Amino acid sequence: MTPIVLCVVDGLRPDAIPLVETPTLDRLLAQGRAALAARSVMPSVTLPCHMSIFHSVEPGRHGIVTNTWTPQVRPVPGLFEVAHGAGRRTAAYYNWEELRDLWRPGALDTGFFWRDNRSPAGDARVAQAAAQGLRQEGLDLAFVYLGYVDEAGHRHGWLSPGYLEAVAHADACIAQVWEALADRGTLLVTSDHGGHERSHGTAAATDLLVPLILAGEGVSGAGPLDGSVSLLDVAPTLAALLGLAAPEEWEGHSLV
Repeated sequence: MTPIVLCVVDGLRPDAIPLVETPTLDRLLAQGRAALAARSVMPSVTLPCHMSIFHSVEPGRHGIVTNTWTPQVRPVPGLFEVAHGAGRRTAAYYNWEELRDLWRPGALDTGFFWRDNRSPAGDARVAQAAAQGLRQEGLDLAFVYLGYVDEAGHRHGWLSPGYLEAVAHADACIAQVWEALADRGTLLVTSDHGGHERSHGTAAATDLLVPLILAGEGVSGAGPLDGSVSLLDVAPTLAALLGLAAPEEWEGHSLV
């Protein structure tokens, strides 16, 4: 089985992509299927959004509504639990430690955490580790998290020059991951939320709309994804690409 990679660029607004040179994202957009107005969830905050990405339910169901994780009252199976339980090799590469609870103990085969989501170097370190793992570890499903774009938004403001520089750097990091796949895998690039001024978390379109780009093996044709697309669709889509059935609790739908 060829590897499947989920890459989340924290805080990436879709309308930032045309404002800066992003050759990798541009190539993925040209080659794959995309929704540039996919919907996040409320509250549009990092940990609740990621829980919804991995568990395909709204925050009102999984119960995480701040950046502090608490155990689910009625647990929903997560993407990594489903994949690992079916014998797939899983990996995560990230630089914001709160994401460690997206998967339950025992669901991860390879993990890399680097405590630096506050500089471009932190994202570069994550991308390098992910690229090496994809070349050497025989992975089936990998999660790559790049946190600096969100930090730049909080520090400089969304769509500011400093934020756009961070977007361009994230594009270069995604290029390393894409090149490591060497045309033998599938890449889904998205974001957890957008932002406005120097914050996010509201129901405004600037905060709720995110890009979702799907390219590589198992993706037919190129162009826009049909119908409404949300972050709840990520886990069912990746499960389908892995040849796995989605748990009945999941509320999203597969995009392939």
